[in-house]
Amino acid sequence: MIDLHLHTTASDGSLAPSELVDRAMHSGIRTLSITDHDTMAGIKAAAEAASKLGLQFLPGVEITASLENRDVHILGYFIVQNPPELEPFLKAQQIDRCLRAREIAALLAKLGVYIDIDELIKQAEIESRAVTRPLIAAELVKAGYANSKKEAFNRWLGDGCSAYVPRRGASPEDVVRLIARAGGISALAHPGLLRRDELIPDLAKAGLVAIEVYHSQHNSASRSNYAKIAKQYGLAVCGGSDYHGDDHHSAKFFGSIGLPREEFVTLFEKLLIAHNLVHD
Repeated sequence: MIDLHLHTTASDGSLAPSELVDRAMHSGIRTLSITDHDTMAGIKAAAEAASKLGLQFLPGVEITASLENRDVHILGYFIVQNPPELEPFLKAQQIDRCLRAREIAALLAKLGVYIDIDELIKQAEIESRAVTRPLIAAELVKAGYANSKKEAFNRWLGDGCSAYVPRRGASPEDVVRLIARAGGISALAHPGLLRRDELIPDLAKAGLVAIEVYHSQHNSASRSNYAKIAKQYGLAVCGGSDYHGDDHHSAKFFGSIGLPREEFVTLFEKLLIAHNLVHD
């Protein structure tokens, strides 16, 4: 089993990097990538754990781009653990996440919902975690304002809700180019959830390498559709469960949704080419 879309406590997952790798091993996964949101803080620990277990590991990241006040997620895969070309950008992404969190907290306060956002950000920094909306949702549950993170999103944090703050940041094309400059390859994450297929031609022109065809929220029709689109634009295919933890809707697909070996071979060949163009 090959799973190239996994999250740890470095962003909004519930398992530490080494714990996730161990769980992957026992779930039959033999090739994996950690793709935390806008951070590669968990890569070193995950790579070390994978090496001890004899698993093939690809350093990865899921970068949040912005288009018309909407998130577009671009997956990046690398050979090196922490590409230096990417570090300043990811630091800027984390700063923006903190600013956004403060804006969300301010909106919540106006609604009579109070959380200590300074302490939340401080603790996230100590734990090397990205400040995400799920982290804020968990704080709302802890404070007794919601019974679950899902409820917190439905009431306040979800797109268009009363405490929603849209992301600001680089365009999807700029993120694709950045990943290439860092010696990696880019993939459009879960396009079936994004539902903006008209973006794919321009992303391909900018250097997009792959489309995430296999995903826990893609049914057979979606997989067939995006496989055809990938072929149309000469793109490779990637895939993974998008596992965040046992309390996440993707949990039941962990160890069962993944990328076929033949597709991985093609993807990895493209990754080697991209790496050699920059690092050799």
